[in-house]
Amino acid sequence: MISSDQLLKEMEQQVRLAKHAANEQTRREAVYAVRALCNVLLSDNASAVNTPTIPVASFDSAPSTTKMISTLQEQPLREEDANGESLFDF
Repeated sequence: MISSDQLLKEMEQQVRLAKHAANEQTRREAVYAVRALCNVLLSDNASAVNTPTIPVASFDSAPSTTKMISTLQEQPLREEDANGESLFDF
């Protein structure tokens, strides 16, 4: 992960580049780079602050395995108006 200090140093470099730009296009590119770096910094800070901690619960896998086996052994659903067993039988 990129540290906030690295992002701030890169922003400073881009601001210096924008100040000393020879033409408008170079200045705009540097300003857009600063904007992108700000968005990255803000999104990293927001996710670090707003990320809730979710407690991890342990579950026994036996019920899900039993459910999966029982569904494989069941007979397919039969309907009066169905043309066949395939999904492609219309």
